[in-house]
Amino acid sequence: MNKSKLNIRMDLMRVAKIALELDKPFEENIANVFINKARSEFEENLKDENKLKDELISYQKEIPIIALDTKKRKQWGEKIMTIASRLGTF
Repeated sequence: MNKSKLNIRMDLMRVAKIALELDKPFEENIANVFINKARSEFEENLKDENKLKDELISYQKEIPIIALDTKKRKQWGEKIMTIASRLGTF
């Protein structure tokens, strides 16, 4: 796996961790920072991974909604983990 994929994967795992720590408040700003970092890495170094990048963008738009609902937040965190794990398969 190349370095760009590893960087994105780590950023997404950090976002998933924030989402899945249900006993703590959801840190929207921190989640957005790491998602934006991953998005810029996609745009600069993984231009062929548009499908995953587009999924990530759509999930980022859901942040205000999931921050208020524990069940949606958990499902959202799992979706972010899925994107991270799919990076290794493409």
